[in-house]
Amino acid sequence: MSKKYLYGFDLSMECTGVTIFDLDSLTPALVTSISTSHFKKSATHGQKLKYIEDEIINILEEYPPYIIIIERGFSRFNLSTQVIYRVHGVVNKLFHQVDQIYYPPKTVKEAICRGDATKKYVQETIHKQYPDVVFQNEDESDSFAVALTYLIKNELITWNKPLVNSKKLRTKP
Repeated sequence: MSKKYLYGFDLSMECTGVTIFDLDSLTPALVTSISTSHFKKSATHGQKLKYIEDEIINILEEYPPYIIIIERGFSRFNLSTQVIYRVHGVVNKLFHQVDQIYYPPKTVKEAICRGDATKKYVQETIHKQYPDVVFQNEDESDSFAVALTYLIKNELITWNKPLVNSKKLRTKP
């Protein structure tokens, strides 16, 4: 019997976060990121996309995907949004045979703790229930949160959200 894996992605041209959960044990099997920071400034988007694709293909060989969960992008700056969606296209193509679910960032934050939470607070909340997981960057913790959102929403795991202190509801001063 082959294992089933859930992939959580926080996609980016600069550093893509990838978290993979074993759906049999409901434990994280891999938490990593794919950085393109080693490329020279003159590197094209195509070169970076090919590198991201190749790195994901290497992961695919060890962890056959069952379902893909992706943090939905947002449109803030037109050019950067267009660039990010190129990475989405690569992932959509690579996993064309697998169900893909998109969650907005606010939905992810709400599932983990609260919709207006900072990235740091989401990461701290995750560490309370997964103290042994080490995140090298925010992209990794974001991908972990995306994967957890699916597990929580589909009641595959029990998740204890922190109690909200009404005096600390705001995340910005």
